[in-house]
Formats: sequence, structure tokens, C-alpha cells
Amino acid sequence: MNATPATPAKTHDGKVVSVAGDKLTTTCSEGKTHCHTIAKDAKVTCDGKASKAADLKAGTPVRVTPCKDDKNLARAIDSGKHVPAAGHKA
Repeated sequence: MNATPATPAKTHDGKVVSVAGDKLTTTCSEGKTHCHTIAKDAKVTCDGKASKAADLKAGTPVRVTPCKDDKNLARAIDSGKHVPAAGHKA
């Protein structure tokens, strides 16, 4: 049994540039553009409430959690005020 609060899966913090179908485009604090395919069963939340990818608006801070096997496939997208804006380190 692994009781260690292991490091969570690598995440990507950034801001939404666009959402088109199952494609999410974001920018990071370094100004780089990242494109993710949204998994069919991806969990999308906004301010802690269940949401849809189509509800994500440009400029919204997001935290993308990719699949372990495919870093370009988003399995979870968390958005809202509680996600640090890209460019600000905690």
C-alpha cells in the first residue's frame, strides 16, 4: 500500500487560447503555445464545478493534467480563479 502523498501527475498551468472540438490550445508562463487533445472521458471543472470543454473561454487560467502515456492527451482540465495565472509562481 502506497500511503506516500506522492507527487501528483505532472500538470501544465496556463491560459486558454482556444477550444475547438476536442482540441485545447493554451499558453504557458514562458509564452509557449501548447496543444492538447481532450480525452473523451476527460474531467473538466470550472471553479470546482463540473463543466464542459466548450465552456472554457480565452484567457481563463487552466491546469491541464495529461495522460501518463500521452502528454498531449488531456485527462483533466481544471479552470477558474483558484488556478494560478500563468507567469506567477507560488
